[in-house]
Amino acid sequence: MAKNKKEIRILVVTDDPSAPRELSQLLGEESGAKTLFSDTSNAVSRTFENETVDMVVIQVDRNDFELFDLTCQLAHEANPPIPVLAIIRADDSQCALRVADRSAEGIVLATNPRQIKRLGLFILESVRARRDASSAVKRLEEIEERYTLLLDSSSEAIAYIHEGLHIYANHAYLTLFDYQDFDELEGLSMLDLLAAEDGATDLKKILKDLARDEMPEQAITLKAVRQDGSEFLATVDFSPARYGGENCAQMLVREQVSQADPALSAELEKLKTIDQVTGLLNRAAFLDRISMETASRDDTSSLSLVLCSLDKHNELKTKVGLGASDSLIKETADLFTEAAGDCLAMGRLSDHSFGILAEVASREAAETIAARIVDHCSGRILDIRDTSLTVSASAGLAMAGSDAPSADVLVGQADIALSEALHAGGNAYVRYRPRISADGNEDDAAWEEKLRHALDHDEFRLVTSPITSMDDDEFQINEVETRLRSEGSDEVLVPSVYLPAAMKLGMAVRLDQDMIRRLVAGLGERRGNVGHHWLVTLCVDTIGEQSAVHQLANLLKQNDIEPTRLIWGLREPEIRDKLRRVQSFIEIFKPMGTRFALCDVGPESDIDPLLKHLDIDFIRLAPEMVQNMSGNDTLRKQLADMAEMSSEHHVRVISPKVEHTGDLATLWQFGITLVQGDFVREETSV
Repeated sequence: MAKNKKEIRILVVTDDPSAPRELSQLLGEESGAKTLFSDTSNAVSRTFENETVDMVVIQVDRNDFELFDLTCQLAHEANPPIPVLAIIRADDSQCALRVADRSAEGIVLATNPRQIKRLGLFILESVRARRDASSAVKRLEEIEERYTLLLDSSSEAIAYIHEGLHIYANHAYLTLFDYQDFDELEGLSMLDLLAAEDGATDLKKILKDLARDEMPEQAITLKAVRQDGSEFLATVDFSPARYGGENCAQMLVREQVSQADPALSAELEKLKTIDQVTGLLNRAAFLDRISMETASRDDTSSLSLVLCSLDKHNELKTKVGLGASDSLIKETADLFTEAAGDCLAMGRLSDHSFGILAEVASREAAETIAARIVDHCSGRILDIRDTSLTVSASAGLAMAGSDAPSADVLVGQADIALSEALHAGGNAYVRYRPRISADGNEDDAAWEEKLRHALDHDEFRLVTSPITSMDDDEFQINEVETRLRSEGSDEVLVPSVYLPAAMKLGMAVRLDQDMIRRLVAGLGERRGNVGHHWLVTLCVDTIGEQSAVHQLANLLKQNDIEPTRLIWGLREPEIRDKLRRVQSFIEIFKPMGTRFALCDVGPESDIDPLLKHLDIDFIRLAPEMVQNMSGNDTLRKQLADMAEMSSEHHVRVISPKVEHTGDLATLWQFGITLVQGDFVREETSV
């Protein structure tokens, strides 16, 4: 399947079990389609209940219209509705009328496979386009919601103007002009609040320009009028914006205050940093606090951020009424402050979410703080005026990691975790964990975040896959690799998925060092297999980085790993053009007794110059050399030649992923006695 295609799951309803496979072949692998099969009404119902279905292809049978009717009903009742492509026989007008009556998205003759392919691909791409459009709309809504939250919590007075009228104003703007609620301001003209200070500014002309999306280039000094009639001078900046899908103008209003009075300056600074409702740090000041903490230390892994909110806040707000919403927020802030303790930095980050910045010794300590907040709030009663509310809370936890993240990134991670906790029913905390998918469609930034998170939170595990000898039962090589499994996920990723991204991002050396660290720790705990050999495959970046090579050499000299039992693996596709670098690496370790393996050697690999110039002890074949060997005379000839060439250089060949015992005889015939396969011995964890 092409990597740029997202999978479309097609339910094929027919009594012919071979039809799904034939449809897949007809549509082609590049279509990204996966077929499911159902042949009865019960099977169709179960599939809709238990599987994700994006499209239906059904063979209409005039003797079983009930199956067709049920399938169409389930497809059209789905959310969103699932398109149905009906296939009928050429001479069956009764079926054609039935299909038209059930409003299927397409109808095609079974005798016309070209038309089936054309119409099938058309519907398939329309499903994919609809899915992408839905995702785009959802992302846009999320962005608009987050942006509105940022505006609401901003200490700057901001309003949106459309055709001269107020369509939005944040809390700071309402406070500046002495309005309690936006309902009092909505629909008022900009001219009702602002006037030319010296008569030189033509506000009516500015309004006309704003209607044409033409913004004043410089800030304008105007006379502002509060609701009570008092006046003050203000500096007003205009910039283009969108709100509710409409083009509009953003208006940023700053009151001009004399700085001559130090007490007044201090009060103004306090207003800039303190949230007026709760007395906590406002969003801007809290983000500055995070940035200051991360900038002041080399390793930020001890920093954690807990983002917390009352569950079902909107329902609570409705119960107490709009006039008491500030009281609800104040009581919520006091509750969280009581739970967290005065020693932790706290800030209000949005209307009803609060951040707590803590320095902790471990991930468990950070989770203890989050759990304490949730437990402290569970079942508590808040008295808001005449209303008593029984509340609970949820929290999202984000750990900074060894590399300092920006404040916005850390808050964003905690916000994602909080959303998961709220959507799961609340009264719980969730720790942020990046999602990783084996399809490899993530961008570089996503991969970098996920790999760093995995390294910082111990999400890699070490596994060994035994390589045994068919002529010596005592000889065994354990091939060492890592597997990545994010906490909370059942998906396990193999190196072929995440290593390309790691190499592209310059993180391959860190992954190799983490793997070797785990091997040393594992060998220290289990001494029963000290006679085994260990094949550790390194990335080309590791063998080319002087500090990494020096670290490996010191490790062997300290006898953490016996050098004569170690085999460094070098991937042939990576090193074929870097022989000088590999020669230098071999020259360092060969005198210690360490051996070397050329790995991932495929049918097209030219190993003759490599064997001549590099002191290699083993060749490990690429899996396709063995898995496709049966019945492929060309591949068998290539394998025989490679085995003969290796024997001439006194190099032993390792055959990986042997799936059939019948292949062992062929490998023995070629002189290949080192084999690897689950039927011999399964992969185990270290």
